[in-house]
Amino acid sequence: MIRIIAIALPLMILTNAAGRAVRSPIYWMDELAILTMVWMAMIGMSLTLKTRDSVSVTMLVDMVPASLMKTMRIVTDVLVLAFGVILFALSYQWFDPVALIRVNFDTHLFSGDTFNFIYEDTTNTLGIKKFWFWLVIPWVSFTIIIHGLSNLIQTLRTPASSLSSISTVTAE
Repeated sequence: MIRIIAIALPLMILTNAAGRAVRSPIYWMDELAILTMVWMAMIGMSLTLKTRDSVSVTMLVDMVPASLMKTMRIVTDVLVLAFGVILFALSYQWFDPVALIRVNFDTHLFSGDTFNFIYEDTTNTLGIKKFWFWLVIPWVSFTIIIHGLSNLIQTLRTPASSLSSISTVTAE
C-alpha cells in the first residue's frame, strides 16, 4: 500500500503542476496530495518502528556497557508501546464507536448528542467525509502497538552482549 501511495503522490503533484502551467489547476488534487502525504507519513512511521530504521542519535547508547544498553532499549521500546496505546485510546475516544452504534450510525444525531463532529466534517474540495482519511490514525496506532510489543519482546529475549546487532544502522 505504501508503494502505491509513494507512486501516486508525485504523479498527483506533477499532474496538478502541469494543470497550473496551462492555467487549468485541479484544486481537489492538492487536497488529495496533502491527505496522501499524511497517510504515507503515518504508515511509514509505523514501518520504521517495526524495522528500527528510524533516524536516531546513538552516540550515548553506543558508549555505555551492554547491560545499560539493553535497559535503554527496553525503556525506548516501552515508550514506543505506551505512545501506541495512548494514541489508540485517544483515537477510540475521538471516533467514539459506542456512541455511534447507540444512535444507529446516525451521524447527525451522534454530532448533536456528543458535540463531536468527526463524522460530519467534509473535505473542502473533494466533498468526502474526512473521517475516512482520519481512519489511518487508529490503524497506525494499532500497528505501533504490535510493532512496539514485538520489539520489546525481541529486546527482552536478546542477550545484552549481542544487543548491538539488533537492526542498528550506523553512519559511515
